[in-house]
Amino acid sequence: MADYLLDTHIVAYWYDTSRLEHAKVQSRLNAVKQPDPVAKYVPRLFVSIITLGEIAYGHRVAPAPDAAKQAEYTRFVREQFPEVLEMTDDVAEQYGELRAWLFNNCGPTARKSKVKRAEELVSPTTGRELGIDENDIWIVAQAKTHNFVLVTHDSRGNFGKLLKQFAPDLTVEDWTL
Repeated sequence: MADYLLDTHIVAYWYDTSRLEHAKVQSRLNAVKQPDPVAKYVPRLFVSIITLGEIAYGHRVAPAPDAAKQAEYTRFVREQFPEVLEMTDDVAEQYGELRAWLFNNCGPTARKSKVKRAEELVSPTTGRELGIDENDIWIVAQAKTHNFVLVTHDSRGNFGKLLKQFAPDLTVEDWTL
């Protein structure tokens, strides 16, 4: 049985009972938390340090911040995910492999053949040009490194197509469907 890495949208849908997606996410969570009758294993749920950063960013740029609600949401996330998935050398290697694959397969053609200066090698192309958000690349790298099921609402469209090409062995689920 596999463990699960939930992305920012799924965590938000789980927390926010007013969202239409909440009931479906909650139902899937309830099913996942049941022990496998044969293996007696209860899958673990993880959130990435990237997700914590996205939540902190969202709190700081909210048009009408409510400190009490933000603290409640942060507390919810910390209680539900006592183990936060950190970055490791293996994740960094996986990120580099994925980002290079995206650049070589989806990046602007004109940039591929040019000789790169050192500063261009750090970030030669934006996530937007590659068709995937930069933070999502890191989260995919974490899921792939740890062989987790990636739970995301972004699995449709370009992101999903790219995942199927780059990481066909990565299990991706959308608990809002």
